[in-house]
Amino acid sequence: MDENTLVARLCQQAIHINEQALADLQYQPLPANAVHDCRVAVKRLRAQWQLLRPWLSRDDHRTFDHGIRNAARLLAGARDNHVMAATLQKLASKADKPQRHSLNRVATTLFSDPDPQPETLHHQEAITAFAQDQQYWQSLALSISDHELLVSGLARTYKQCRNRTIKAQGGSDPEPWHDLRKWVKYLLYQQQALADQHIHTPCHDADLERLGKTLGKLHDLHMLREHVLTHSHAIEKKKDLPHTLDAIHGRGKRLLKKCQSHSQHLFQTPTKKWIARVATH
Repeated sequence: MDENTLVARLCQQAIHINEQALADLQYQPLPANAVHDCRVAVKRLRAQWQLLRPWLSRDDHRTFDHGIRNAARLLAGARDNHVMAATLQKLASKADKPQRHSLNRVATTLFSDPDPQPETLHHQEAITAFAQDQQYWQSLALSISDHELLVSGLARTYKQCRNRTIKAQGGSDPEPWHDLRKWVKYLLYQQQALADQHIHTPCHDADLERLGKTLGKLHDLHMLREHVLTHSHAIEKKKDLPHTLDAIHGRGKRLLKKCQSHSQHLFQTPTKKWIARVATH
């Protein structure tokens, strides 16, 4: 592989991301900030594998992608419960008095440990996953021109965002929005990786970050709703369940409106026109 090509430099970036994650994983017990940094590293690595997807076989991509994805799952621990508890507490802080009491009671019932420690049971497996991913990048041999990488790799990610925006618009089904969230993250991390190589795109990182965070909050609400419904038998006072579901629904409607507006604005340009505006400085 020519070391001066964009793909070669991106491979070196990925190797460095793995090195940093492996360094973070040397701590025992694993601090929460190290867990967070490693999970972000997983997202960045998955984004770079997606960038190269047009030149990888389905089986190879599945091997690479699933291998590093497992590292995030191994490190997830009680994070989901922590996020749901925080989401419910935020809803309670903005509710009127009767609803606030209901939400607080539900929070006490369903989330007795408000600040769980990150899971470290699978620490060694996570180390193995990052080490294996590093080896994949070190042994990767692809011949891709810089132009091809942009018009086939980056353009594909933008197109996935655009198609998912069109699919999600006009509906309240959470799945298309969750799917869009994943691809918005891929595009953001791909753009950031390319920006380090002096490639600049029409989508501003700040706009993608804002949409990603809003979609993330929407996802957290949907997770919370499913969790509340699953454990509704543990909620003693009858009014507490409808109060909680009403608060989740109201917040969800407001977030959904923002997601619709932001995604329409970001992905309104046809893919060919968008990629033609990518600039090299």
